[in-house]
Amino acid sequence: MPLLKPRKPSQLERDWDPTHFITVHNKTEHNILLELPTGYFRLDAGRTFRMMPDIAEIAQVKDLVAAGQVEIRR
Repeated sequence: MPLLKPRKPSQLERDWDPTHFITVHNKTEHNILLELPTGYFRLDAGRTFRMMPDIAEIAQVKDLVAAGQVEIRR
């Protein structure tokens, strides 16, 4: 007996829509450890990730953007 029931796309909690996400890019040569409300997230050097837009409101992320270490694109 499987642990998880298969879901149909119409039953997913959130549909993937690129317009609902932002791109966060680490412009440095060093990994950055972000302290998010959901836990720690390591943003590796030179990597880009898609995240929810509310990450741009976190003080640490705002400071990194102001310092030019992280770039946020919509």
